[in-house]
Parts: sequence; structure tokens; C-alpha cells
Amino acid sequence: MPSLRTVAALLSGPRLYLLPRGTEERGNRRPRDPRLAALIGLLIALLLVVGGLFLVRQLGRMGRLQDCVMSGRSNCAPIDPDSPGG
Repeated sequence: MPSLRTVAALLSGPRLYLLPRGTEERGNRRPRDPRLAALIGLLIALLLVVGGLFLVRQLGRMGRLQDCVMSGRSNCAPIDPDSPGG
């Protein structure tokens, strides 16, 4: 049978938890994983790059069409190189 000193030492020492602490304890919240924030930031940056590339292509097409019209040409429709008989 353990002595009273042994029991007192076990109770005053660091507590060992057999089960993980639950989140039901109000003041015990774990910090968020920083990798999740980094992944979300990477996805946002990727979306901005893809959106920027799309805008550059569209604005380039519009600029070429406007240059054609401003030079006085009347047929500025883009030519499809895959069309038959072209």
C-alpha cells in the first residue's frame, strides 16, 4: 500500500491525462494550424495570377481590334486559321 507521502507527491506533480483534453473546456482552445492559413493564401494568390493572365489576354485582343478599327479598316473580324477554304 502506498504511503501518504507517495500519494501527496503524485497529486502535487504534473497531471497525466489518459485521454486528450476535450474542447468542451471553455478556456482551452488550441491555436489554428498555420499551414491552413498558408494554403488559403496560396490559393488566393493563384486565383489572382490566373485572373490577371485572363485579363491580359482579353485586353490584348480588344486592343488589337481597336487598333484595326482606328486605322480605318472596315473588316476587323479575327480570322480563324482552321476554317475551310480560308
